Amino acid sequence: MKKKNFAILFRRTMAVTIMCMLSSFLIFSQNITVKGKVIDVNKEPLIGVTIQVQNTSVGTITDIDGNYILPNVPSNAKLEVSYVGMKSQIIEVGGRTSIDVILETDTELLDEVVVVAYGTQKARSVTGAMSRINTDELVDMPVSNITQKMQGKFAGVQILNNSGEPNGNLSIRVRGQASINAGNNPLVVIDGFPSSSGLETLSPDEIESISILKDAASTTLYGSRAANGVILVTTKQGRSGKTEITFNANYGIQDVSSRGMPDVMNAREFAQFKKEYYEDAQKYEGKTTPVPEQYANPASVSEGTDWYKVLLRTANSQNYNLGLQTGTDVVKSSVNLNYNSTEGTIINSYANRFSVRSNNEFKASDRIIFGMNLSASYIDRQVQDGIGIDRQIIGSAFLMDPALKYKNEDGTYPISYSPPGMFGNANYYLVLRDRQNPAKTIRGTVNTYAQVELAEGLKYRISANADMGNFRQERWVPSYVSGGMFSAPPNPAYGSYNTFNYENWLVENTLTYQKTFNEVHDFDVLLGYSAQKSKDISSTINASNYPSDEIGFFNAAQTKVGSGGKSAWSMLSWLSRFNYEYMNRYILSFSYRRDGSSRFGANARWANFPSFSAGWVASEEGFLKDVNNLSFLKLRASWGKVGNNNIGNYTSIASVNNNNYVLDGTIVPGRQLGNIGNNNLTWETTESWNIGADVSLYKDRVFFMYDYYNKVTNGLLYQIDIPYSSGFSNIQSNIGEFRFWGHEFTLQTKNLTGAFKWSTDFNITFDRNKAVKLGTNDTPIGGYNNQVDYNRTAVGKPLGMFYGYVYDGVYMTQEEYDSQPKHASSTVGTVRMKDINGDKKIDSADKTFIGNPNPDFLYGLTNSFSWNNFDASVVISGSVGNDIMDATYEWTENIDAVFNVRKEVAERWRSVENPGKGNIPRTLTGSTELFRYTNSRWVFDGSYLMVKNLTLGYKVPLKSNPFIKSLRFYLTAQNLLTLTKYPGMNPEVSRSGTGGLSFYGVDHTSYPVSRIYTAGINVSF
Repeated sequence: MKKKNFAILFRRTMAVTIMCMLSSFLIFSQNITVKGKVIDVNKEPLIGVTIQVQNTSVGTITDIDGNYILPNVPSNAKLEVSYVGMKSQIIEVGGRTSIDVILETDTELLDEVVVVAYGTQKARSVTGAMSRINTDELVDMPVSNITQKMQGKFAGVQILNNSGEPNGNLSIRVRGQASINAGNNPLVVIDGFPSSSGLETLSPDEIESISILKDAASTTLYGSRAANGVILVTTKQGRSGKTEITFNANYGIQDVSSRGMPDVMNAREFAQFKKEYYEDAQKYEGKTTPVPEQYANPASVSEGTDWYKVLLRTANSQNYNLGLQTGTDVVKSSVNLNYNSTEGTIINSYANRFSVRSNNEFKASDRIIFGMNLSASYIDRQVQDGIGIDRQIIGSAFLMDPALKYKNEDGTYPISYSPPGMFGNANYYLVLRDRQNPAKTIRGTVNTYAQVELAEGLKYRISANADMGNFRQERWVPSYVSGGMFSAPPNPAYGSYNTFNYENWLVENTLTYQKTFNEVHDFDVLLGYSAQKSKDISSTINASNYPSDEIGFFNAAQTKVGSGGKSAWSMLSWLSRFNYEYMNRYILSFSYRRDGSSRFGANARWANFPSFSAGWVASEEGFLKDVNNLSFLKLRASWGKVGNNNIGNYTSIASVNNNNYVLDGTIVPGRQLGNIGNNNLTWETTESWNIGADVSLYKDRVFFMYDYYNKVTNGLLYQIDIPYSSGFSNIQSNIGEFRFWGHEFTLQTKNLTGAFKWSTDFNITFDRNKAVKLGTNDTPIGGYNNQVDYNRTAVGKPLGMFYGYVYDGVYMTQEEYDSQPKHASSTVGTVRMKDINGDKKIDSADKTFIGNPNPDFLYGLTNSFSWNNFDASVVISGSVGNDIMDATYEWTENIDAVFNVRKEVAERWRSVENPGKGNIPRTLTGSTELFRYTNSRWVFDGSYLMVKNLTLGYKVPLKSNPFIKSLRFYLTAQNLLTLTKYPGMNPEVSRSGTGGLSFYGVDHTSYPVSRIYTAGINVSF
């Protein structure tokens, strides 16, 4: 009986349980409609809040009253509630059909910790001028060099992609800074260690964030190396309680746009020009040389060879990156492995890079932390030396007679060419294919540190850092590609073997104290001492007299000549910083560094670099608390001094050279003084002040930043004249002064924040500069020669101005010639330059300033979009008001018929009856040189707008699984569009990069910049 009752009870219990489970299942498996209202902590309704079912595309936004209705919601789903300026929430539905939400203000943007010199600081407390970007904002740009991702992203920073060499360096100039002899490159600091290797050895995927410090207040703690600005790079670190594995891969195709390629004649046009050249020489000069046979019948000539395109190819690029970040309360670790392979669009050029980084931190106790960061990179690269400068490989190739063939009908290759009336030349396709000069670079860095908390808020940190590198290059030039223009192959084969090794170590000791008193007084104090030493050694073996072209290693040569060099420098420094903040609204900061360097004279080895800055968070004041739509307002001001120590290691010391003497009729080896030393030689010093404002509006939907700076660099290194009685004509000294000033604007907006999101980042920079003092007599720098001397820096003028003759057309008739000022070589039909000084003749005294390579303003614009699982972005950068000098006109308008020439030459002046268009003079022997002197005809408006990157991405919606966290595919196009009036290929071209003086803004040919089309994948595990 008991068993029967128990069975009945059991069955009833199971039935009830099953019914409950079924009802629960039905409740939680059916889709429901969820309604509700979203308000802030002040009970004000929020408009445009996004409510989305997690991991789906189902979503909606709140209306004007903060209400929302969301149908088709699984009853067991989670809702993501997000709004700009508010903290996001994830809410479990749990079968509810009515869910109200209260969102709190998100102060993360203001409380975000940013990397500054020797530490970190809340963004709201920064009083110096700096710009920062996280690299997750740049993930869609698959490039080998992080600098390419930085273009157009920072106000006050000019970045020029002046060469398209694979894994090549870009030129960076912060706030227009320039020097005569001490370099203009900013200091690169990687994880606190001033780097010798720069940015090109880093994989962009291993970088967490980049900060650029621009004013003296933010750079003072780097003292004598900070005048050109400082780039702080922070690499990825592990985080406690979080493990993430990421894999990124992309494959790209590169080509060179035909826009701006040299506009030279084809074979038929060139044959016609050559024919007319010989005919005019016979008619007007009495010459008897007949028209060469190959030019006698231009109509029968085909278009021939495009020598520029012969050197090009469609190239591939690929990149693979594997990252691991993990951590516990005791150990944090980040490991990154990267392989990048980039073919150049010029044949037989490439760059392959392997890099690895491991960042590790160990918490030994609550007060003791140890850390070690290790990195290594290997770069295998080949680009022919001088490929894109002057009349070397590229410049000589497109000046070739286009009727010549680079490849014979039988598949063999000509070695050289000697067309009638032209210079002998090489087959540059063969030169690029068979010359070898692979360069291999191995670099490694070690950063170790230990930190001990001695008392609450008081921490001592010691770090030891080392950077070591080895560069090795083998060069082999067989006889059949030895030579070039003016010296056609074959010539004796030659080779070389070059090595360069460096070691750079740094030990730093710092003591920091951070404390808040009475909840309103915040103190942050830093004291430090550092010691650094760098040394390098180089060697070169030049080889010649090879028995054949079979073996190219230098040891096979019969003649080998070696040379080498060795140098070192060291520096000791004391540093300190005091930050004080009262009530989160009044901020003061004082920094000081004292550097002593072996590079400078015995009487001037130490220098002091102080700075002071202040900030006022006005939005915390009571009278602004109730201002509608004002989220944040901070006013900033700073003053300080920094230096530039890039003068070479032994400039202050007198040098000794080898010299032979005659004693008793016999030549004996000896020594002589090479130059006079200067015990007072010291660093260039830049004193600057900066005022700025940071404004956030509409609950952080609009952020605006403004800075005005004014700085003076004095003590510029300059050669000054001294009496010849000293035995020398000049001595290196600190006499020179430049002034720089400008405005910087940054605007960041979140335009749409609903299901369709759209944000914009815009920056614009107005930089100005002027030379104030040059040596003892204010003697201008540059512009003295008629050719290959394009820039002049003079007191009272912007730096690096173009200098030359003012082109004024052609003497079209005898009447024009008789009535106009003339050059000694002038006649009817020759070029006419303006008589600037009014003395009725044309000579070097008529040279003047003919252009300005410094832009009126620079700008960058980034638009980012997302909708459901799609995302897109467009990056634009540009420059307005700068001039470019196309110095290739010196060759492509050489009308002596020794080179191929521009198509316009066909419309030159030939006679009064056939005057052409009045732009190109006649080919009369002895009258053409003036047309090849630097003149304003070569100067063009260099303003441009470039679409640097266009990306379309799709994030695959994944169901919850233990393997893949996220999966995204994307397509990108780089350098997609260029809008400019400059007729050359690259409006960012500049032979000297951003040097600011000689060759700044000069196009002397360069390695072409490619368009890149890429497909990629991002996977997170």
